[in-house]
Amino acid sequence: MKIFTPMFKDDRDKIIAVAMLLSSMFFLFFPALIVIFIPKEYISENTYNLAKAIFNYELFLFLISLFFMVPVIGWLVGFIVAPILALWNIIVLIIGLCAIAENKEFKIPEIYNFI
Repeated sequence: MKIFTPMFKDDRDKIIAVAMLLSSMFFLFFPALIVIFIPKEYISENTYNLAKAIFNYELFLFLISLFFMVPVIGWLVGFIVAPILALWNIIVLIIGLCAIAENKEFKIPEIYNFI
């Protein structure tokens, strides 16, 4: 688990972080990847670290979901586990949004660091 404390240099960083978290609910790791590729002079180090943590978290969930495409066994396990993972993802991202709104620290589950 990576602990993240939201400290943004201006409102633009906060808007980028909130937009990234909201869009990650639907587009997996792609919004975080876009924020990672934004030049560092336009976003703060804290926003960049949040994007890296969300990217690692979402990419791990995506790789787990690829297992569900395996015939028969993957389908049976995926039928049960996929809705649980989707719900867990939404809950973690909503907790992150609430923490950003209240300027409190929150934990991002990072199982493996890809970047």
